[in-house]
Amino acid sequence: MNLLIALLSIVAGYLIGSISFARLVAGRFAPEQDISKVELEVPDSDSTFESDAVSASSVRLNLGTRYGCLTGALDILKGTLPSLAFKLWQPEEPYYLLAAGMAAVGHIWPVYYRFKGGRGMSPIVGGMLVVDWLGVLVTNLLGLFSDFIIRSTLVSSAVWLVLMIPWVWVRGGEWPEVIYAVSMCVLFLGAMIPEWREIWRLNQAGELDKLQEAREVRVLSRLDQGTALQQSWAGAISDLLAKLRRKNLES
Repeated sequence: MNLLIALLSIVAGYLIGSISFARLVAGRFAPEQDISKVELEVPDSDSTFESDAVSASSVRLNLGTRYGCLTGALDILKGTLPSLAFKLWQPEEPYYLLAAGMAAVGHIWPVYYRFKGGRGMSPIVGGMLVVDWLGVLVTNLLGLFSDFIIRSTLVSSAVWLVLMIPWVWVRGGEWPEVIYAVSMCVLFLGAMIPEWREIWRLNQAGELDKLQEAREVRVLSRLDQGTALQQSWAGAISDLLAKLRRKNLES
């Protein structure tokens, strides 16, 4: 392995990953909106679920699904593009894994924004697409279905990433790819510690089910002290399945 190229992949991945598309999208389409902290009101309760992640999720909750999806797609590209570039340039060496991994690190601790970013899921997806796009598709579908069993989108969101470890290994991945899958899993789970604490706190208070079962959640605004009503992921999935059932009945 060439140390100069390895260093180049690390620096390039980190600097690209540090670009906060959440801030750029919010600044372009809703400059008055503060997305640096999200507070979700737990229905029929005085409690809130708080997160200080600056990510596609915070954009979705504050600006709407369309802008959240745009941000998510751009964040995925942060992991895909530098990784793919190094894989095409140096296909025999795992420089692309260094670029992909550092893109996730940059997303979580961006140098341009005082090291305050998101939790890394989107750029991790982007890097994994270069490693094994089929695995990303299959494990994400399994993770989606697991949500109906686990009943916690935050927890089930990590299922696909955990499943990518045995997937890469069974599919005959080289040891650097297996190490990369394990590292990204550990990185994401560690970055999510603030959210795990919120889940634990609400669970101890007996209010976690109220939030998880809510079809809609209120996002508390710190700008005008008002509220913005947004559909929860559980509600969105439920509506999608209902639409599919209606379509099947009509056909």
